[in-house]
Formats: sequence, structure tokens, C-alpha cells
Amino acid sequence: MPLPIVAIVGRPNVGKSTLFNRIIRRRAAVVDPQPGVTRDRHYAEAEWNGVRFTLVDTGGYLPAGKGDELTAAVREQTLVAAEEADLVLLVADAQSAPSDIDRELARTINQRGVPAMFVANKVDDTTGVGLAWELPQVGLGDPHPVSARTGYQVADLLDILARRLRELKPVSPAAPCEAELALAIIGAPNSGKSSLVNRLAGSGRMVVSETPGTTRDAVDTIVHHQGRSVRLIDTAGLKRKRFGQRGLEFYCTLRALRALDRCEVAAVLVDGTVGFTQGDIRLVGQAADAGVGVALAVNKWDAVEKDPKSADRWIEEWRWRAPGFGWVPVLFISALTGQRSVKVIEEAFAVKGLRERRISTSRLNDEILPLLIRTPPPAVKGKFVSVKYGSQVKTSPPGFAFFASHAELIGEQYRRFAERLIRDRYGFRGVPIEVAFRKK
Repeated sequence: MPLPIVAIVGRPNVGKSTLFNRIIRRRAAVVDPQPGVTRDRHYAEAEWNGVRFTLVDTGGYLPAGKGDELTAAVREQTLVAAEEADLVLLVADAQSAPSDIDRELARTINQRGVPAMFVANKVDDTTGVGLAWELPQVGLGDPHPVSARTGYQVADLLDILARRLRELKPVSPAAPCEAELALAIIGAPNSGKSSLVNRLAGSGRMVVSETPGTTRDAVDTIVHHQGRSVRLIDTAGLKRKRFGQRGLEFYCTLRALRALDRCEVAAVLVDGTVGFTQGDIRLVGQAADAGVGVALAVNKWDAVEKDPKSADRWIEEWRWRAPGFGWVPVLFISALTGQRSVKVIEEAFAVKGLRERRISTSRLNDEILPLLIRTPPPAVKGKFVSVKYGSQVKTSPPGFAFFASHAELIGEQYRRFAERLIRDRYGFRGVPIEVAFRKK
């Protein structure tokens, strides 16, 4: 399932990006003394004490009515990150005068009911701890004094953060009608997500009922197709288009992470009038990392100039642009006209079946093991690796383990080789699979 989201928020120039880089242990966010350097949002995976989470860096927050349109865009994206997060780190500058902006942002976080921690940054050593307690109480508990620049007490902060994340329990969607398939419709803004949901729900072959979803601005739609029930999870709610495409892609990614919490298969919608984008590849990667099935649906196919080989060229382009996701099926639909729209549900059921597929141990060792033995991993420092046997250890998504001598010497390239062998033999169309090598 998707990792919990931790968002770093605060007014400009309090050290949010420095703290972000410190936690993920690399310089991913640009840091500069000039306020307002961070405009686009950054997110990266982090880990502490065995707890993995997605960390989100945001721009400097300023109240409404201050700044230009870009400032308003940054403020909007900060609020989006806070609303979508499982935990918020509100960062303040312990060396500057108390600010009403901190109080306003804290009130906004409290109104959204998101768990939060108050972080007092720029406390470089024990002599500066008192500065943290001079900050105004903002209603988020006692401040946690740290120095993102030197790393002072950041480990203590992460200990508390990891403990709080462990205490968080996932919210199960409340629905009186259980569906055979949970299908999330995700994609870039204006790709036609809601139009597809409306088209599938409005078909004369489907009976429709609506139940409240767990997201704040989406409604799950239960439809029935050929005697099978499907819960369509629409990541709707994005209406403003004036904040810039990259900011919108960030918003969409956070929404997609939430939708992936509750689905078995994700249909990633691509705007056929635009073509494949990095945002589409990112969403497919997020779905694969979450272990859910994936299908690409190129929407607005009716508006694309095409010939009999157009679909083949699109598929080849996808494989060229995203070589690691060549196993993802590509559909061509039009939510506006209904052209092949129902194929999304049919493909999703097929992907779900493959996601639950199990390969017997005897068959795996008869068909895949000889290929691995014939092409063993390269020797490392005179140590030869010998693969002994394999087994499927789980489903949904499928996971395979191969036991070998010196398994710790097997690299990522050989793991991908083993994955290709499994896909070539068994298909697993639209399904992410996990392959691991373990010590015999």
C-alpha cells in the first residue's frame, strides 16, 4: 500500500527545504537564503527506524491577500499538501520574532483535523534551546527544537515522528455495498477522469448507487457490469487551472496516492490530445510501487488524428518512453462518445485476476529455474552464486523468492532479468511483480 505522507509547511525562509534534505539525506530541494526559492513541490521517500514514508516539501506560506498570483499558487499548494498528509511538520524560525503567520497556518491545520508537530528550527546547539520556547504557542503542542543545517536533534524529532506514524491506523472506506473490484481512476488534470466515471455510471447496462468515500472531495460510485460489481474511485476536485501545470501534477500525485490506498487496480488516464507525459509515467510508477494493478487508458481518442497503425505507434512510444513499464496494457477510449470505455472495466477485472494468480512451486522450478541456472549471476571477488530453487511467496501482488548461495551479491540487474523471465513465461499483464533473492 502507499506510504504515509508527511508534509513540511511553514512561512518563507524558515528552513523547510534544508530539513527536507536532511531527512532524505541528499540535496533534492534547492536551498537559498532568499525567501520563496521553493515554488514547485518536492516529494521523496524517507525511512527512519524501519518506518518508511513519503516526505513532501512545500513553498513558503503567506496569508491570503499578500503577494502576487505566484504567491497565491504556492499558498494553495501548501494547503493541499497539508490536507492530503497523514502528519504535518509546521516549521518555525526560533531565531526570528514570533509571527502571526505561524498561528494562522496552525489554525488551518487544526481545522482540517490533520495530526501535526511544531518544529522550532535554527537551534544550533543546547545554548539555543531556549529560543524555541520563546516562540508563541500555536496550538500544536510543545515545539521540537532542531537545527536542519547542523542536524542537531533531528534524530530525536524523527524518533517521535516514526512513533506517531506507527500509531496511525489506515481508515477503511465505509461502504454498505462491497464490490468485487475497487478501480481507481487517476490521471493528469483535464484528462477526463470524471467524464469516464460519469460515462461508466450512466450506461444503460449498469445499475448505479453512490456511497460516500473516505476522501474529502470524492464520491465512490458503485456500478454493476455483467453481473459483477465495481467501485469506481474518482480523484475529482481539481478545478483551478491557474496555478501552473507542475503544481497541478503535484496535486494530482497526492490525490492518486490517496486513491491507491483503496483500490486493487488503477486506470491511469492519458489525454490523447497531449500524449504521454512524465506525470503519466510517475503515476504508473506510484501505482506499481503500491502493488496495485495498472492499465493505461488513452482518452479523447475520438479527437486524435489517426490511421490504422496509430494505436501500434502509441504503444511503441509508451514502451520507448517507459521501458520499465512495458507490461502495462494500453487502451484507447473516448469518455465523451463512450467508445470502448467499458473496456476499462473489463481490462481491470482481467488484471485483478492475474494479480491474484499463483504459480506452483514445481512449475516455477521446472520452467524458470533452469533458465537462471543456465545464466547465473556474475561472480563477485571470486565468489560464485548458485540459484537453488524458487517459490511464489505471495499474491496481490505476486511475489517470488529464489534461494541462492551468496544471495547478497546478486544485484538489481539480475533481479530484473529474473522478472523478465517470469513475465515472458507467465505474462502478468498489468500486474507489478516482486522478485527477491534470499540466502539458502
